[in-house]
Amino acid sequence: MKRTLVSLLSLLALFTITSCQKEATGDGSQFRATMETATDGKTVLSGTALNWVEGDQVAIYGTAGRGLYAATPQTPATVATLDNVSGETSDGPFRAFYPASLTTDGVNITLPAAQTYVENSINEFPMYAESTTNQLAFKNLCGVLKLHLTKANTNITSITVKANAEICGNFTVSYVNDAPQLSYVQGGSNTVTMTCTTAQAIDNGRDFYIYLPATFDSLKSIELNTADGLYCIKTVKSNVCINVQRSTVTEIEFGESDMNFVEPLPQGALPGLFSVSATQQVRFSQGNMQYQASTDTWRFANNQYTAMREGNNNISATYNGWIDLFGWGTGNNPTFSSTSSGSYTTFVDWGVNAISNGGGASNLWRTLSSNEWNYLFNIRANASSKYGSGKVNGIGGEIILPDEFEIPQGMTFTPGQNNWQNVYSLSEWSLMENAGAVFLPASARRNGATIDRNGYCCYWSSSPSNNGYYNAYRLYCVSHTVYTTFGDYRHYGMSVRLVQNFN
Repeated sequence: MKRTLVSLLSLLALFTITSCQKEATGDGSQFRATMETATDGKTVLSGTALNWVEGDQVAIYGTAGRGLYAATPQTPATVATLDNVSGETSDGPFRAFYPASLTTDGVNITLPAAQTYVENSINEFPMYAESTTNQLAFKNLCGVLKLHLTKANTNITSITVKANAEICGNFTVSYVNDAPQLSYVQGGSNTVTMTCTTAQAIDNGRDFYIYLPATFDSLKSIELNTADGLYCIKTVKSNVCINVQRSTVTEIEFGESDMNFVEPLPQGALPGLFSVSATQQVRFSQGNMQYQASTDTWRFANNQYTAMREGNNNISATYNGWIDLFGWGTGNNPTFSSTSSGSYTTFVDWGVNAISNGGGASNLWRTLSSNEWNYLFNIRANASSKYGSGKVNGIGGEIILPDEFEIPQGMTFTPGQNNWQNVYSLSEWSLMENAGAVFLPASARRNGATIDRNGYCCYWSSSPSNNGYYNAYRLYCVSHTVYTTFGDYRHYGMSVRLVQNFN
């Protein structure tokens, strides 16, 4: 089943619901169903007729439980009779849902994370009705994001919409001022993806319709993927509000110059490119290194601002939690916690391991040397203007900008160390991150099973120190200073942030 959009006028759209194969009608009550109409205004479902199509399936809940009903359109097709196919509802009050698969209990609905592209259509656009009689007036539960894309020699395979709130999963429905309202419950995410079963050419322009619950000022980004493996992310600027409202069409147009498609990032990598020598650029991992001994699993933190601190004092070969503070060079023995630095004589890079969310293969990542950390902070072009202390989501740490950086509109950045001076909310940091910025969260230091130095950036390098056999170099950042060539005892547990070579 689907609701099809057919052009009536240059500013108007017509929504219809196309059919599934009609099943044999059983005995039971018959309902009369109408669809919501709108008045005027370009973004409202203006001048539309919402048409039933033969066989559309509706779930109706009454005092006896759930009944499945099939539609037979009347004249006009905004009206249909609904005949019982199976189940029984008995008396009202009634709660009715389209499509029937929208709910299994008559209370909660599930908006899917995956939608399927159909030309000029919205698959199974969700509707809801309440009534004490057999007259059901269906109303739209969601709004529509309409993307008009135009670019030569480009074929779209999928579109992913991200928001700062849940836009799929389980919701409850209630009426507020005679209009249905959704309230998020659980089991969802902030991401919805529309997939094209066949790649769709946008050379001459093409419309894509994605239904979403009301997302007032929360739309975050739109990612477009192509048949030749390229992608483009369009991030909503901090000073722009894109609202998807119930029973509205919100239109966004991307033209030839708006879409810059690039190769997909390696799994676990951030987009920014950073020079760590005169001939080498790298990408940083999406978060700090983490390890779970009970499953022998390596992973990157899900975001840049996560530093665990707690849990590292439970370090052991059987601990079923995650740790992220490691003795120097313990890529082959991450739970080793001797307090004798003389026990850490050989460096084994953490990047030799297969990282579950970093490509899943060995030797894809590595640790920067002391010289590379120093080049990054002190030698590359305009180095002093490309780092500064700050806070992301309330967590202090060090912000590093890539070689080429364009500050997102509405954002500011002040280089230097001055008491965590650059402060970003999650939505603001999303803009900085998509522009290439890296954040090293201030974590802590571990000595055996004792955690100290809370709020300090201590990140290992791969380089042994010249200051003594028991020392190794590390990056050390606090709110007022940065040291790139400072040695420390190898037995200390410190943070690890891996990189991947770009060229």
